[in-house]
Amino acid sequence: MARPFPPGPGRPRPRAWWWLAPAALLVLCLCAVLIPREGSPSTAAVAPPPAPPPLSSAEPGELCSTAQNRYPSQPVDSGRYIINPNEWNATGGLCIRGGSDSTAFAVTRSAIARGNLTDPARGPGAYPHISTPVGGDGVSPLPVAVDNLRYATSSWRTTQVDGGIWNASYDLWYSTTRGSCSFTESAEVMIWLRGSGTSPFGRQSGELRTGGQSYRVYEAPKKSSHTLITYESASATNAVTDLDLRAFTRDAVQRGYVPAGSYLCAVQAGFEIWEGGAGLSTDAFSFDVAAGRPSGAITSAVPGSCLDSRVAGDPAAVGAATCDGSAAQTWTMGEDGSVGQAARCLEDPDIGFPVLTGCTRRPDQRWRTTGAGQLRNEGTGQCVENPPVGPTGTGAGSQQVRMRLCAARPAQEWHAPV
Repeated sequence: MARPFPPGPGRPRPRAWWWLAPAALLVLCLCAVLIPREGSPSTAAVAPPPAPPPLSSAEPGELCSTAQNRYPSQPVDSGRYIINPNEWNATGGLCIRGGSDSTAFAVTRSAIARGNLTDPARGPGAYPHISTPVGGDGVSPLPVAVDNLRYATSSWRTTQVDGGIWNASYDLWYSTTRGSCSFTESAEVMIWLRGSGTSPFGRQSGELRTGGQSYRVYEAPKKSSHTLITYESASATNAVTDLDLRAFTRDAVQRGYVPAGSYLCAVQAGFEIWEGGAGLSTDAFSFDVAAGRPSGAITSAVPGSCLDSRVAGDPAAVGAATCDGSAAQTWTMGEDGSVGQAARCLEDPDIGFPVLTGCTRRPDQRWRTTGAGQLRNEGTGQCVENPPVGPTGTGAGSQQVRMRLCAARPAQEWHAPV
């Protein structure tokens, strides 16, 4: 700690201590007035607002949680889906109403409030939602192994309200075994369309771009087999069309939050509610899924050019040639980020160009499609680039592709099969 400047030319000498007496007296008087006495109301801890009274019994057509049954469910859309008020962490009560021949449902009444959360540290009080059936009943198309997920898309249109504390979100569940979908043990992926008065739990870690939209990624601490990763839309919205759930699954697998050998076992869409929520509704919902890895041509932004495995003189080399629909231009995309063909996988051995070799799960065989359409290698961070002169024809005329530092230019833009 530096010493104070000593008196000297240009610096006033210190005054006597008593010149501070009037100021000290004023401070003491203010303290006596402003500091509350022990036992006064202002010394009490700030408490959450009082919770509303519990809901009365269900009205005609309502599906309500009760102390005896917090998870009543109702089949809708001819049994393709179920709806559930799911008051799992509160005691006030919540009611929804939906029709058996449609996917629409609405939160009609809610007594969910911060004052009646069972455990505020665990999250919201309820998650009223629409869901695929769980349990392998033959109606649901799930489970599907994540490494055999050809596509998974969903459209969802909602009505949202002002006020309250809630979010509109998908909840995707991944079990480690085909016959189980335990919500306390399975991996969980959430996709937030909008948050009102709340934000995702976890550490923000980059972003995911898919379908022309950007999503902020939040990674929760990994403490057990149940993991949670959340993707929050950078632009709040009340609806999505053909949302690519496979893209979120693939990203969560590559980040280590969904096991590569697990199964997508349930898809839900609804509203996490901490307070209020009456008036929130799903106006329409659909989900489509098919097994089988995406397979087909990987086309370049260079017109007429496709990734090709026929390079003269080198059976391990990968090139680009005029698109012809041949087996040499047919690639299979794995959920683990692999890009394969005929039991071999694309690898970046960091020698300036990629090769086809035996499949492993190493990072140098994992690829991610960036927002600019690049094929970026997870191990080296480099991107596949088309040769500068373009393909000269099919077959033996393929020109070997290169690995280069990623840059937004057509030679590095590729379109994978879906």
